Order: sequence, then C-alpha cells, then structure tokens
Amino acid sequence: NATLVLALPHVPPGPTYTVSVAAMNNDKEGPSVIVVAATVIGTPYPNPPDIEIKEHRGDRMLVHIPEAKNINGPVSMYRVVVSIELYQQGFIIDNLGNFTYAEEHGLPYYITAELDPDDIENDFIIGDRVMYNGFYNAPLPLTNDIEVSLGVVSEKNNVRKIKYAESTKKIILNINEPEEVSPMVVALGAAIAIGVVLLLIGIGLLIILRKKIHLARLQRGSQSMPLSLSEPCVEIENTGFIQDEDERVDYYSNLK
Repeated sequence: NATLVLALPHVPPGPTYTVSVAAMNNDKEGPSVIVVAATVIGTPYPNPPDIEIKEHRGDRMLVHIPEAKNINGPVSMYRVVVSIELYQQGFIIDNLGNFTYAEEHGLPYYITAELDPDDIENDFIIGDRVMYNGFYNAPLPLTNDIEVSLGVVSEKNNVRKIKYAESTKKIILNINEPEEVSPMVVALGAAIAIGVVLLLIGIGLLIILRKKIHLARLQRGSQSMPLSLSEPCVEIENTGFIQDEDERVDYYSNLK
C-alpha cells in the first residue's frame, strides 16, 4: 500500500521534517523508509515591529523597517501601510488594498509598498512614486496626521499568511520641513496685523485730541466769566454820573 497519511502533533508550523519509518516484526526492524514532511505555516507571530520614522519632508518620509520575527513560518515579504488618521483611527484589514483601490473606494488607507527582506537593509522612502511588487508608492498628503505600519507576509507551498501590526505610533510633528504656507496668506496676515495696530493708534490719538479740546473749552469758559460780570458795574458807574445842566438864557428879555 503506497498510501501515506502523516500526522505530526505538537510541532511548530512551517518547518520541514524528515521522518524515518520502519516496520517491526518479532523485535526485528525491517528496512526503513525516509519521508520528508512539511507542516502548514501559521499566522506570523509575534506582531510586526513598529516602523521607525527618521525624516518627514513634504510628501515624502524616510523610514527604517526593523527585521521581523516569525515562529510560525518564514518572513517572505514586508508590507508598508499608510493610514490618513485625519479621517479615522486605524484600518480594516479586509478592505486593505493598493493606492488605486483606496482612491476608487474612498478609503483613507492603503498598502504603499511590498518589499523583499533584502530591501529593508537600507532605509526606505515612502512616497517616491515607484512600483514595489505591484504596489504604487504614492506621494503622501501634506498633513501631519499620518500613521505608517508594517505587515509581515509569510508564504510557503502556495500557502500565504499575513499579519499586520496592531498598533503604531502616530506622526505628530513634521520637524524637518513645516507645511508650506502661501505668500498671499502671509501678506494678508501681515496687512491685517498692521491695520489693527494703526486702528488702535488712531483711536488713541482721537481720545487724546478730544480731551485736549475739552480742556481748552473749559479754560476759555473760565476766562470769559469775569468780563461778563464787570460789564454791569461799568454801566452802573456810568449811569451814576449826572452832568450839570446849562443855564437857560432869556434872550427875549435882553431884546427888550
């Protein structure tokens, strides 16, 4: 009978095992048959490590991808996932696809690259507009609310298992290059600031001028008071003077 059914309980998934099979008869061992058996790989474990952010400049990001460990099979590929956290937290694995798929379905997350283990020996640039194993490494949006995470692909004997990082660190600062600000916005802000300052200065000068006018009126009014009181006194003194009347001459008597 050439039928062979082999079960290897309590062994780690993924490795290939060499099994020697021999028949026993009356305490005598017959010829052995060597069988090579491979177990089915499992989901990668432990979780993929966090991606190290080295530089974020405009629509590109320089990262370092640490080497992942997997006790359930080989580490065949690394996937880099970009998630725009401005819209939501995290991503749904079942909806995860390439950049084109994300655009067509309005998803704020996508796989930007799939890399061979040899490719992570050097730092990787996210957003360099290059295809990596069928995934377009699209330029990043100009926002700081971006999360990048790692996925590990394990593949053997036409069986593929993928594990994505459960939690990653957010990028909260764009230290190397701040977001570009339009010169028109800067000029408009400066004009508004200058206008506010000039308005405050004008209000201050107006208040000071009104106070000076008020004080001048008070001083002018206080100086005109004695003159108005002295006028009746002069009239009284003038009316008090009585001029002597001239003696009338009787011209008629003199003619006689």
